[in-house]
Amino acid sequence: MKTKFILLASIALVASCSDPNMHKNDDGSYTVNTTEICPDIRGYNRRVPAAVTFKGDQIINVEILENKETPEYLEMVERQMLPKFKGIAISELNSIDGVSGATFSSRALKRNVETAAKYYQEKK
Repeated sequence: MKTKFILLASIALVASCSDPNMHKNDDGSYTVNTTEICPDIRGYNRRVPAAVTFKGDQIINVEILENKETPEYLEMVERQMLPKFKGIAISELNSIDGVSGATFSSRALKRNVETAAKYYQEKK
């Protein structure tokens, strides 16, 4: 009986720690990968997945992951939009504007970050 309890407790612990979309970092922050949780959010060409890192109620970092967007437009988004996310409170995400000239890519990135934030708040 005791062995069954230990086995079930171990399985429950592993199951609770093995979220393929979010992991806890050594510094206590959490990173959410939107590749699987945002399958229908598209930029101009295809999806624009991101790795979004949170600590407390703030976004610490946003990294655009491998994608098929036009490099020139994505560079505009990286240069003009990514810095706006760093240090912003999750509750203030609606204040981030897109990038003129890269509308589809910037909208897709913002929706990925918003979805990541919701996922983080539900799962942490």
